[in-house]
Amino acid sequence: MKILLVSLGTRGDVEPFLAQAEILTHAGHQVVCLFPEQFREVVEQLNYPFIGFDKRFLEMLETQSGKSVMGGGGNGFAQLKGYLRLIRDSMKVQGKLIEQQREVLQEINPDKVLFHSKALYFYLCAKQNPKKFILLSPLPCLIHPSENYPHIGLAKWGPFSKKWNLKSYGFVNGARHKAMKRLMKKYYSDFIDPDFSSNAMKDFERKDLRTLYTISPTLFPRPENWPNTATITGYFFRNQTKEYQIDPKLEDWLKLHPKAALLTFGSMSNPKPKQHSETIIKLLIQHRIPTIVNLSWGGLEKIDIDSDLIFYVNQIPYDWILPKIYGIIHHGGSGTTHQAAHHGCVQLIIPHIIDQYFWNQLIEKRQMGPKGISIHKLKADKFEKILLEFWNNQSFKENALSLAEDMKPEANKQEIIEYITQN
Repeated sequence: MKILLVSLGTRGDVEPFLAQAEILTHAGHQVVCLFPEQFREVVEQLNYPFIGFDKRFLEMLETQSGKSVMGGGGNGFAQLKGYLRLIRDSMKVQGKLIEQQREVLQEINPDKVLFHSKALYFYLCAKQNPKKFILLSPLPCLIHPSENYPHIGLAKWGPFSKKWNLKSYGFVNGARHKAMKRLMKKYYSDFIDPDFSSNAMKDFERKDLRTLYTISPTLFPRPENWPNTATITGYFFRNQTKEYQIDPKLEDWLKLHPKAALLTFGSMSNPKPKQHSETIIKLLIQHRIPTIVNLSWGGLEKIDIDSDLIFYVNQIPYDWILPKIYGIIHHGGSGTTHQAAHHGCVQLIIPHIIDQYFWNQLIEKRQMGPKGISIHKLKADKFEKILLEFWNNQSFKENALSLAEDMKPEANKQEIIEYITQN
C-alpha cells in the first residue's frame, strides 16, 4: 500500500510522522514524506522518498517576529505585534502550501494519507473520502473537546471552568474554519457536491474525521464524550540511536555524575538565548546540579563559565540519554514530554508556545515534576525555587517511574498498522 505522510511545522511536528514511516515500512508498505524542505537531509538519510514544502514556512519562525512569539522578548504590545505579523506572513505562505498539497496528492495518488492539522487541503479531501484520509495529531484538545482543558491554542491561559473549556473549541475552530474558507474556496470545485460551510466542517471533524491522537492514555485518558472516530494510540518513537556515535568523554562524565539532568529547548529558538542560558546554567552550577546542555537549534548557548558540572552537546538522541539520567529541563514539546515520561524522568518544563503550556500543566497534575515557568517570565529568583523542587523532591521520581511502568503496554504497532490500512 502507498501511504503519503504530510506534516508541517518544526521537528516536534515531523517526528511522529517519521515514527509511523518506520512502522509502516517495516510492515512492507511504501511511504512518501511531504515535509518542510528543511527536513530533506534527515528523511533521505532514512531512505524514504521526500517531497519538500516551501522553505518559507519554517523560515518565518527565524524572523524577529517569529522568535518573539516563540520565546518572549519585548512587552505585551510587542509580542502582540509579533503574533499579528506572523499570522499575516503565514497567510501569504499558506496559499503556496495548499497548492503544493493538491499537486502532490494528484501526482502520488496514494492509497492512504496521514496528515498534520496544519495541512489544510486534506480536511476537504477527508470530508469527501473519510476512509482514505486520517488526521494524525501528537496533541490532544485540538478538535475533540475535553471539559477539563480548553482548546490547545488557549492552554497558556486555561484551564477555565468546564463550561468555558468546552466552549473554547467552538471559538478557536470556528475562526480556523473561516480562515480555511478564505484560503481554499477556489478549490471547492475539486470535489463533488461539497458542503464546506463552517457548521458542516465542525460536524464532520467532531463526528466523522478519523483522528489518531498519538499520545499516552496514561498521561491523557480518553474523554468519554469522544466519538469512535477519535482514537488515542500511545506515543510512538523511532529508533534514533542507530547512527549515533557515542562520545567517550560523555560516557566518562556520566560515570562521575550518576544523578544528572538534561537541559534542552529542542527546536525552539528565542530572541535571548545568551541571557536565558546564563540564568539557567549559573543556577545549575551554583546548586551543584550536573547537567548535559543540548545546544541544538540555538535556543541555548554556551556561557563563559568553566565547570565540570556542565557538558555541552550539539545534538543527542533522547532514547539514548534519557534512561541514564534523573530528569530533564525542557521546552515542553509533546515528543520530549512523552519520551521523558516513558523513561521515568522527572520533568521541569519552560514552555515557549501553545501546547507546551498544556504539557506543563499535565506534568504538574501527574506529580512528575513542579509546574514550570514560561520563558516569557524567566527570572533567576523564580526559576531557582522551581529548580530546587525539581532536583530535591523524591516523590517526583517515584511517580515518574510508576507512570513509566503504566505506559509500557501502550503504542501497539500492529494495531496502528491495521487501523491505518483498513478499508
